[in-house]
Amino acid sequence: MNYWLLTSEYPPFFGGGISTYCQLTARMLSQNGHQVSVFINDAAVGDVAIEEREGIRIVRFNPSRTKSEAFLGYTTNISYEFAAIVKQFIENGETPDLIEAQEYLGIAYYLLHFKRLGYAWCQAIPVVITMHSPSFLYMEYNHVPQYRFPNYWICEMERFCLQAADLVISPSRFMIRELEKRFRLTNPNLTVIANPFSAKAEQEAFAGAVHKGEIVFFGKLTVQKGAFKLLTYFKELWDEGFSRPLYVVGGQDIVYHPEGKDMGDLVRTRYQKYIAAGLLRLEDRLPPSEAGQRLARAEVVVVPSMNDNLPYVVLEMMALGKIVLVSQQGGHAEIVEDGTDGFIFDHERPDTFAKKLHAILALSEADRNRISTNARQKVKSNYRFEAIYAQKIATLAKVVSSGITNDCFPFIRPSAHDVLAPAAGALLSVVIPYYNMGAYIEETVQSVRAALYEPKEILIINDGSTEQASIAALERYRHMDGVRVFDTPNKGLAAARNQGADLATGAFLAFLDADDKVAPTYYTKAIHVLRQYSNVHFVGCWTQYFDASSQTWPTFTPEPPLILYHNEVNSSALVYKRASFLAAGKNDRNMLFQGLEDYESVIALISAGCHGVVLPEALFYYRVRRHSMMRQLSKTKKLLLYQYITLKHNGFYATFAAEILNLLTANGPGIHIDNPTLDYHLFDRVPFGGKALRKLISLSKKNKIVKRLAYGAYKFINR
Repeated sequence: MNYWLLTSEYPPFFGGGISTYCQLTARMLSQNGHQVSVFINDAAVGDVAIEEREGIRIVRFNPSRTKSEAFLGYTTNISYEFAAIVKQFIENGETPDLIEAQEYLGIAYYLLHFKRLGYAWCQAIPVVITMHSPSFLYMEYNHVPQYRFPNYWICEMERFCLQAADLVISPSRFMIRELEKRFRLTNPNLTVIANPFSAKAEQEAFAGAVHKGEIVFFGKLTVQKGAFKLLTYFKELWDEGFSRPLYVVGGQDIVYHPEGKDMGDLVRTRYQKYIAAGLLRLEDRLPPSEAGQRLARAEVVVVPSMNDNLPYVVLEMMALGKIVLVSQQGGHAEIVEDGTDGFIFDHERPDTFAKKLHAILALSEADRNRISTNARQKVKSNYRFEAIYAQKIATLAKVVSSGITNDCFPFIRPSAHDVLAPAAGALLSVVIPYYNMGAYIEETVQSVRAALYEPKEILIINDGSTEQASIAALERYRHMDGVRVFDTPNKGLAAARNQGADLATGAFLAFLDADDKVAPTYYTKAIHVLRQYSNVHFVGCWTQYFDASSQTWPTFTPEPPLILYHNEVNSSALVYKRASFLAAGKNDRNMLFQGLEDYESVIALISAGCHGVVLPEALFYYRVRRHSMMRQLSKTKKLLLYQYITLKHNGFYATFAAEILNLLTANGPGIHIDNPTLDYHLFDRVPFGGKALRKLISLSKKNKIVKRLAYGAYKFINR
């Protein structure tokens, strides 16, 4: 099998759980005769760097290769770059049998979009998502504002990956239960396969039980990992006279957002008394190669996570023969048998921590050796490569051979009232509302005529033009094959669109303003999706501005609650199933001002169960003009139009009221936002902005030194 593994973390620069999983999985597959390629984003690489390591091909690529970072936020851009590098390798003649990616940060979001939207280069390749710890759980437990952009959007990308994958693997049953409490996962292909494990030689060298040693917390100092809870338990013990110190070994630089400080600073401030007394000892993160030696003197290793999947630290410590004390709140509790090969306490019963810790410290040497031996034996028998490989390869073989198909697009939030409407017919009707646009109509019509899709018809709705030059410009189209011109008294854009839809004869419908253009492949790609999915009623794409601007507007598949908060799709550039538009999407002629009729139409369609998707490439060209209708739409007019839309669809808005309110509270009014991938809150709190700020933010996320400097500046600005 030609196996491609996509990851944001891989040794030697990363030592966390995802990094460990990817390295061990790659080794496991390679040792069983598979060709394994690991793709990882790396800003230190100029373009692409390829090396062989342990029989595994490592492909490092710069996450700025497509320049999409000019219009996508940092994390979303990385996802797009993953899709781009995969596409490049495939188009260069390589074809993987299967691609696996993490759900964390949604790095497969765009790859899965291209796949599900029928792009030939990836449509037939199975994509597997292995869960580690999705951001929407990680943020919740670490007290990070989830509704603030780009956090919310990153969570949406992860949710889509879980819905759209051909197979979702969870290393623990616990994580599936956690997801089910917060997210309706409708993907039917979900299975539990534990992570593989193989102890390194340097770990084996330090294996064995220590009767009197250290009490160690080994891991990132975060709320999710149980740091606050653990320190609370120990404070109570120390205040009662307990004299044993706690050693905290791991990264301390994670920011605790409610305080605006990193966890190390926060703990040093809160627990200064105990640090001074030698009871709390903080040590920074270790290189993975040094972990075995450092932890050799641990008497007990505490893993107090509030929410975790299947943390490698437990497997690593049990393989070392260490006594582990783990929380009930995680997949690690599925590894440990309480009292036999480790111990389990429950955060919901706080007194159990001290009881279990005292029990461990009171163990006889014989009992300690017995538990240590059991722990090492369990890891070797249950999580060795041979055991996990047999489970995984059998499951993957079914995915590769099944050729999974689906006539419904995997929306994040499907509902019971979603309308299913298979496409019938082939003709595309392109309606061009026209009012005094004689200077631009030729470019617009020619772009439609150059479109590769056939059959098609063009309807120009002359909405009472008054300029003689514009009236004269229509004459040549009155006798052109495939074009029909209709004259009507001026009634506005909404009426012109509706009239065009009524007069059209096609199964598919598209609107095109008389100064805009489309790419030759747009209609072909859009209608392919409309034919493929019965639950897709309209298709959009990214927008490329031209004339007075050259920017790209990346748009996104519109789903509530986001589409109710702000318009995330170019609603003037959509291709519809015409019957769906006529049934639920006609433009509202009663709106006070022109400008948001198409946005209201999208909301009307979705509220009626007629959903749409977005092709993630710029296939629509929007002319930016000084005197265009949208530029005449003042802030006050927008507020009045939003007010009208929300009241008209108040029942639909009410369904998502709490989420919309949280989005408003976290990000401000939606009328000021057109890209949920950006760090808007940082733009507001730093005394300079623009491209320079975006580059600084991006650089700080790529470079640890710059990140530390940026954190210092952030504390200074917001003190």
